[in-house]
Amino acid sequence: MSTEQRLKHPFHMYEAILAQPQAFAHAAKRNETLIDECAARIASCERLFLVGIGTSHHAAQVGEHLMRLYGGDLFTQTVHSFDFALYGPRITPRDCVIGISHRGNKLYTVDSLNHAHKAGCYTAIITGEGGAIEAAQTDISFPTVPQDKSAAHTVSYIGAISVLSALAERIGFHRTGTSLLPKSFLHYKLPEVLLAALGTENDMASFAHEQVNRRRIWLVGGGSNAVTAHEIALKIKETSYLQAEGMSIETILHGPFQCAEAEDLFILIAPTGAAQGRVVELAGLVQQIGAAYLVVSDGTAESLHTDATGSVIVPKVSEPFSSLTCLVPLQLFTYYLALERGTNPDGFRLEDPRFASARSLVRL
Repeated sequence: MSTEQRLKHPFHMYEAILAQPQAFAHAAKRNETLIDECAARIASCERLFLVGIGTSHHAAQVGEHLMRLYGGDLFTQTVHSFDFALYGPRITPRDCVIGISHRGNKLYTVDSLNHAHKAGCYTAIITGEGGAIEAAQTDISFPTVPQDKSAAHTVSYIGAISVLSALAERIGFHRTGTSLLPKSFLHYKLPEVLLAALGTENDMASFAHEQVNRRRIWLVGGGSNAVTAHEIALKIKETSYLQAEGMSIETILHGPFQCAEAEDLFILIAPTGAAQGRVVELAGLVQQIGAAYLVVSDGTAESLHTDATGSVIVPKVSEPFSSLTCLVPLQLFTYYLALERGTNPDGFRLEDPRFASARSLVRL
């Protein structure tokens, strides 16, 4: 796609996707001092809970993977804000709770943080610039990037994960005295590979044109890439209103696959990692029922690429960061599906009076 063609894109979602490499570096660097202060405090806690809703919940789930690898032995659990606020778990002043919210004002994320603060927990919020942080009672707040102008949040997702990555590195350092995640990787290397992943745009635009009429789209991955599958399925639903399901590889094998049809499209997210072999096995099942599949990988699953309907290769990085390099092509795929469908990827379908009226009936 030429520069002239890019400039003709009318939607904010596209601009936000392109802004992500720089945004990742920016969000971590701007909060560097605060992150270290917060990490020193969290490192003394017994448990860390990450709470969020929707895309912010997905960011929290990636954050849990990051904390597990780089945060020392700190017990970390992701809980959906609705469940945390209404159903537990039981928390004590020895716990820490971090809320993730693009705009800082989601009802149950705010309730979760206020409940934790009242219980004596150390609390923090990760939110976009200008987020409504006054609603939540927190000890510290981390601004990430300018607010997404599109209702399909992309760059703010990357911004939140950037802060969570840096927090994991610093928490691990304060708990163990050793850093397993070089800051140079977060500040320079990862933004470079995210930029390289944007180079898949033409392929993803072509795939969207070819596959837009599929009955249903299944996105499947493992570990942190199962989170990517869920996130992209959500984005497809939000932007082009197509039927899309995202799930972990083992989940789909235990029942959901039985409702797939030859008219469906599978997107297999299969970079290097523990789940890759199982995702390769799923490709054989997909072929047996006559469905098509696209592959997003780092080139290491050769058989997947050989037999696939289409594939793209992103730079090789370790998990859980491959969930970001694989994310970028699929965001582009999502965007181009919306263009093919003639829908507005920025508007959350609120230009339709029915959906605008329905949205007015509930507070998010």
